[in-house]
This record gives sequence, structure tokens and C-alpha cells, in this order.
Amino acid sequence: MEKKIWIVLSRVLEIILFIMGVWSVWKKDWLWAFACFFGFLLAISPIIIKRNIKFSVHWLIEFLLVFAISLHVWGGVLHLYSLPFYDKIAHFLASAIVAFFALIVIYILDVFSPRIHMDLVMIGFFIAIFTIAMGAMWEIAEFISDEIFSGGKPVAQISLQNTMWDIIADTIAGILMGIRGAIGIRKGEFKEILFQLSKEAKKLNSRFLNARSKAISSLKKTIEKGKIDEKALPIVKKINAIGDFFTTSSCSGRIAVLEIPSFGQKRKARFLGKWHRKVSFEEVSETLKKAKKGEIWFLVQSPIFHVSTISMGDAKKLLNIANQSGFKYSSIKTVNGKIVVEILGTERIDAPLGIDGNIYGGEEYIKILVEIANKMMEKMEKKLKRLEKNLDLLR
Repeated sequence: MEKKIWIVLSRVLEIILFIMGVWSVWKKDWLWAFACFFGFLLAISPIIIKRNIKFSVHWLIEFLLVFAISLHVWGGVLHLYSLPFYDKIAHFLASAIVAFFALIVIYILDVFSPRIHMDLVMIGFFIAIFTIAMGAMWEIAEFISDEIFSGGKPVAQISLQNTMWDIIADTIAGILMGIRGAIGIRKGEFKEILFQLSKEAKKLNSRFLNARSKAISSLKKTIEKGKIDEKALPIVKKINAIGDFFTTSSCSGRIAVLEIPSFGQKRKARFLGKWHRKVSFEEVSETLKKAKKGEIWFLVQSPIFHVSTISMGDAKKLLNIANQSGFKYSSIKTVNGKIVVEILGTERIDAPLGIDGNIYGGEEYIKILVEIANKMMEKMEKKLKRLEKNLDLLR
């Protein structure tokens, strides 16, 4: 019910703006006629945006926008600027609303853009500076309107003193809203507005949605062909079931024996054997018989998942869950505007075994490596189960 009341008030104020514009035309007051109709177009811009790009602006933002415009239009058309302190009150309230809009925009950018990151102090500072800048631009607009519509006579800008007090009112509003906004974000007071705008912003992220659709389609084909890592599959399915994430690669961890021509020539390497489970000494020994030419390495590789996320906020949530699950080498990477979380554990062995088919170190050395590797695999399996369970926190 409360929402409907504010929406109705917004529509009423928009109608009043339009009527005032018609009245100003009838009086041949071209300055305020222009201001009314321009303000009216700004006020109904949320409706136009919703109709054309399917983006819904929160009802409170709609009301605040038309209210801020109405304050100045009323002041000019109804001569309310002649009332004591009306000009300063209007500037203060309008600037506070502009500061609130800046708060919403910068917070959304901070969440969704991989190139922008601000802590709460910087968000508050940005809001204050942005509001002061908008106040200065408003004074410039008043000066230009006097030059165009009043032949240079001071109508909108009465005096230097008036201009400076306007900017002071803008500055106070910006600073107060910057402080209040930063505190409000920390307390979660704007959660409803930010959540609604975040949902709408996600709808516009077509590049992410298209990439996700292709990745999910490719995953289904891989599963049908039986080429998926079975141990990684439960985690992959759980992540891809959430609309703000999708996996691009996955591995549950493995033990491998690799033959490589020489150090650094990984592309020409070949696996003599690889297992996504614990292995026996006999299995590794049998695999070593395939060695022909090049360096022979015994490897243990940790589980690794690459997950694309729609926003930096989602990436931070997933990173936190990964760290809590024991994947301490996890990190967030950004490439060409894409946000990717790399979930990675600490388990790793890179041990040389021999060269050109000749095995060095003897059986005891290999047995020790196998024993350590199997212990690592047990640890990895526990972490994978913990991660699978903790992923429920993402929903």
C-alpha cells in the first residue's frame, strides 16, 4: 500500500509539472516553460527506460527525482524563491537527493564492475565531491539561462552572495549524505533498493547471460559423452544451478606421471598415467614402463575450478566460501571485463623421477611419493565435500 501511495504522488507531481509548463507558455515565460517541460521529461524518464529497455527503477528513486525537479520549478513558476530561505532549503534538499542517487550508482558500479572498487570511506568522499560538482554545474546552468533568456540580467543568479550560499548548501548536503550513506550501506539500510536495482542490472548483462548459456550447453554435451570429472560434477552442477555463476573448467584434483621433452616444453608433454583417485605403487611402476624420451615427473595437482560471476560482489561471496572450505590459494581474476573466481587448493607435488626411460631414486623414493600423494587425495576429497556443502550459502 505504501508503495502505491508514493507512485501515485510521483504521477501527480509529473502532471503538475506539465500543467505549469503549459501555464508558463500561456504567460510567455519562456525560461520557466523550458524548465517545466525539460523537468517533466526527466521526471518521466524512469517510465521511458522501463518501457524501452525493460529496466525498472525503484519507486522511491522515481519519487525523489520528480520531487527534486518540482522544488526548483515551483520556486520559479510560483515565485517561491522570494520566500525567506526557500532557495537554500530547495538547494539543500535537491542536493541531498542528488547525493543519494550518486550513492546508489557508485555502489552498483562497485558491485558489478571489475575495474572499480571503493571502500566505504571512498564512497562517502566520492558522494560529497560529486554533489558539490553537480551544484557548481547547476549554478553554471543558471548563469547561462540568464544570458540566453534574460539578456544577461540577473534573474536566476541574483548575486555572487546568493550563488555562494547555494554552493554551501549543496556542499553541506553532499557531506552529510556521504557520511550517512556510507553508514547506511554498512548497516544494510538501503538493502531493498540496492537488491532491486541489482536484479535489474543483471538483466541488462547480456554478455554474461550469453556466455553462461553457451557454457551450460557445452557442459551438457560433455556430460552426455562421459568426459566429465565425476568427482567434480556435484560441485559443478551446484554452481551452475545458480543464475549468477557458471563454471568454465573443473578438476577434482589428480595424481599424474608426465613425460616432457625438457623443462618449459609443456605443450609437447604427454601423460604416461593420470588418476582422479588414490593410486598404488604397482600402478605407478607399470606406468613408468611407457617412458621413452624426456624428463619424467610425478605430479599431484590440487582441485581447481574456474567460475565466471556476474558481479564483483558475487565473486567475493564465492571466494569467501572457497577459503572457508580450505581452498586457500583461491583468487579473483578479471580479464577483458570478465570476473572469474579461481578455486584452488594448496596440495601440490612436482617431483622428478628420471629421464629418457631411466628411473632414479629407487622404489623407496616412489613409494614415499605415492604415500604422500594418497594422503593429499584424501585431504582433497574432504575439502570437496566441504565446498559442496558450503555452496548452499550462495543461494
